[in-house]
Amino acid sequence: MREFAKHGFAGARVERIVSRADVSPRSLYYHFGSKRGLYDAVRERLRSQHFDDFVRGVTDEPLVDRLLSNIDVAMTQRWQQWARLLMWEALDGGADNGPYPKDTVPGDLLAIRAAQERGEIDPELDPHVLTLAFIAITFWPTMFPQSTRRVTRGMPKDELLEARKELVRALVRRLGDRTPTIAAQPETSR
Repeated sequence: MREFAKHGFAGARVERIVSRADVSPRSLYYHFGSKRGLYDAVRERLRSQHFDDFVRGVTDEPLVDRLLSNIDVAMTQRWQQWARLLMWEALDGGADNGPYPKDTVPGDLLAIRAAQERGEIDPELDPHVLTLAFIAITFWPTMFPQSTRRVTRGMPKDELLEARKELVRALVRRLGDRTPTIAAQPETSR
């Protein structure tokens, strides 16, 4: 996985893969048929793990807990490599494979819809757009580390992690607050 995450499919070299795995090229080709076969097997395994991590119990817990858990999972080495692999696929114009099995609904979208049904957040907000926003908060620093450092003026990782979590807590609180703001309240006649 590291080779594909670091170099993408096109840049990955079988020689480096077999050397790191301490197997022979013959063994790799016997089990996977080709570099593409290995890549597809690695990708499917990761996609299955990703789906399990991000969908298990998704509608049963408060939204804020789910979103904070997603940030923690996204900070692991495995998921940072998964995110990079997805970026390489996007750059290489790879197959239209999502990070979750075809014909399934992303876990965050399920969690947001469930939170709307429970009254945790405003049901009139578009759950698809909210899903994109929370995915960005979760994965942007992993996928775009240089941009993140510039935008946050080099904020240390631990501090940035806590700031992102606090932002998620505040957003979920405010998305559930249906009290009109001063700007949204109708003007009274004088």
